[in-house]
Amino acid sequence: MSTPTIRDAVADDLPAVAAIYTHYTLRTTTTFNTEVRTPREWHERFSAHRRHPGHHFLVAERDRAVVGYVETQAFRPKPAYRRSVELSIYLAPDTTGGGVGGALMEDLLGRLEAAEEVHRVYAIIALPNELSVAFHERWGFVHRGTLSEAGYKFGRYLDVAYYERPV
Repeated sequence: MSTPTIRDAVADDLPAVAAIYTHYTLRTTTTFNTEVRTPREWHERFSAHRRHPGHHFLVAERDRAVVGYVETQAFRPKPAYRRSVELSIYLAPDTTGGGVGGALMEDLLGRLEAAEEVHRVYAIIALPNELSVAFHERWGFVHRGTLSEAGYKFGRYLDVAYYERPV
């Protein structure tokens, strides 16, 4: 399996990114979104990343196909949180376990550390999700708390774990 190339996302990547995320929206509890994002919503989200220091939208490419992405966005909307970001990482379902997630995380954390605009990065993980928990812990994220039954999807209540990592 070839090593993925990590790069800044461009608008032409959005259909592939949307396809990856749509899988998780419609088939899993990994995201609490229950409706598929429209192309317009993806373009607005993409454009917002370009206006904020410390907000990134990266894709992993293997054999010229987008096989995963990671993005950072505001952790909370109030100004005092401006040096904290929330991270989301999604991989094409057939690429998990092949080093794509690690390559995305390594590149993102390197960028965050080099820029010094971000002090903390948070991952919010819907539970149960042992793979995501183990992945984030390998990258230095520490469990800071769990909200019980915070979300409701596919007819059941789900817990949400908060993980934190200094940058």
